Amino acid sequence: MSMTLGRFLPLGAPLALLAFAFPVVAQQPASSGGALPTVSAPTGGEVTQIVVSGGNRSLFKIAVAPIAGDASVSTTVVDTSSRDFTLSSIFQVLDPKSFTANLAAEGTGIEPSSWRNIGAEGVVKGMSAMRGSNVHLELRLFVVSRGAEAVLKKEYDVPPGGVRGAVHQFDNEVVKWFTGTAGSFGSRLVFSATTGRGQKGVFQIDSDGQGLARLPAASNVALAPAVGPGGAVYYSGGLPDGSYALFKVGNPAAVLKNAGLIFGVAFGGGKMALVVSQNGQSDIFVGSPDGSGMAKVTGGGLNTHPAFGPGGQLAYVSNSGGNPQIYVDKKRVSWRGTYNMAPAWCNDPEGTRILFMGRDGATWDIFSVDPGGNAASMKRLTQDQGSNTYPACSPDGRMVAFFSTRGGLYTSNVQGMNQQKISTASGESLRWEGN
Repeated sequence: MSMTLGRFLPLGAPLALLAFAFPVVAQQPASSGGALPTVSAPTGGEVTQIVVSGGNRSLFKIAVAPIAGDASVSTTVVDTSSRDFTLSSIFQVLDPKSFTANLAAEGTGIEPSSWRNIGAEGVVKGMSAMRGSNVHLELRLFVVSRGAEAVLKKEYDVPPGGVRGAVHQFDNEVVKWFTGTAGSFGSRLVFSATTGRGQKGVFQIDSDGQGLARLPAASNVALAPAVGPGGAVYYSGGLPDGSYALFKVGNPAAVLKNAGLIFGVAFGGGKMALVVSQNGQSDIFVGSPDGSGMAKVTGGGLNTHPAFGPGGQLAYVSNSGGNPQIYVDKKRVSWRGTYNMAPAWCNDPEGTRILFMGRDGATWDIFSVDPGGNAASMKRLTQDQGSNTYPACSPDGRMVAFFSTRGGLYTSNVQGMNQQKISTASGESLRWEGN
């Protein structure tokens, strides 16, 4: 992909554009818009009910038992599944100390009464064995009310380092069995973070907080990553001449050349959106992922943070109405608060929402709003918990990730409950692959 979109502005002049794109260091804006919503009860507490087909119910109580075979594999299975199920806000993972079943006598099966007595509704069991250089893994889900026959059986043959990935796949199937929609365990998030004075890099991390890694970048100022076709990670990178261009991880050359300042990209619905500065303004261009057919879809001012919705809708931030607010296809949808940024679509089981960060006094918090822009639909996910920024939503719409000054990367459900710290990593421009 190589293209030119008109005449671009060199980086040296529009410092305000970068402040607008990364507003944590921006100045306090003038007042406009209604007050942000508040909650009377603290956010981040335990989840007691979940949404399932046909209505609501209490959390599923699930036991993850040690599996037969290699002890280290068993530990990985138990730790990974327990973590996945805890983060999901769907299950209550039972304490292994409460298990009364004779695990050795049960083997890979269950005696339902032993699990019913401790309140378990579901039980995960299995076994592992070496097959050549691979680990053969058999995992089973039992539903206690269904008796001693497993309702879900899966087998995996993976290298020793692939056990966690196989467990994530199985856990996604468990979620699907209970709710009708597979989970998003094992997916990854990408973000940018400061790596030194005046330097930024691109990072990835697994959805459970494991596997933090810095990705190779052709520039020592790498911003605003996004996952594109084939799982490739794209980012905006600074060039020696002071301009910015679009890069792809693994490619040392810019994939979008001769562009003055590109500091944002998004993919979705077979399209690509770019944030491009020109003549002191920033606009969003939309076209094909290969860079062809790019057309401007905003009308001047400062427009940033594009994000595609499930139906191809484009959410973004614009100051065309005065202060930065959330827009969807040129229609303003955030009507409360004076400074709202970084939209992310979330296909919540209760209905599609747009997550964003909003300035609340001296701090930032996470909010959501209906894509139609109903002011009464705005909800708060964080409150009185430090500053919380750059929300991202899991592909299944059940989990929200965000950075917090409480000390790193957090996840919660879409109501802001069950907040869990998954990593000490902190940064900006968080994106969840697959959404």
